[in-house]
Amino acid sequence: MKLSISALVAVAMAIAAPTYAAVVARAEGELKWLSIEQGITYENSTALVPRAGTEVVTCYNFGTKADRSPIVSVIDDWCGQVIGTSVSNGQTVWARYNYGTFTVLVSAQAINGGNWVIDGNCNRLLRLPVDGCNTGGVNGKQGGYETDLYGQWRTDPGSNGSDV
Repeated sequence: MKLSISALVAVAMAIAAPTYAAVVARAEGELKWLSIEQGITYENSTALVPRAGTEVVTCYNFGTKADRSPIVSVIDDWCGQVIGTSVSNGQTVWARYNYGTFTVLVSAQAINGGNWVIDGNCNRLLRLPVDGCNTGGVNGKQGGYETDLYGQWRTDPGSNGSDV
């Protein structure tokens, strides 16, 4: 059996096609991160149970200030990658996006014996400290974290690879 060059190219492209691709819409001139550090830390693992509890937002009100737009871009990108990830008690799933002049750390941690799967609430929970803290406008966001009965969701702009 003979294959044409175009058929061979099509087969090669199908084999080499990436299994995951993320596209994040950005306005012209919007900042783009330079690099991303990611990790999952494990303390222990147990069976999955639903998360629950009142959502409490804690604002940092100090440290690096960043505009809302790049922070939301980070949240949207990261949540798009981690939805469906199981998080066990004591485990933290995180990523730090490097914009060069500042970084943005986002994380989800299972606490108080909780075990759950990251779902569509990821974006909403990480935006709570962005939109609920430093409410004088869209600039100067310093982040914070949301805590409920079984989870803690952190959004933290920083500088020089630190979280402050």
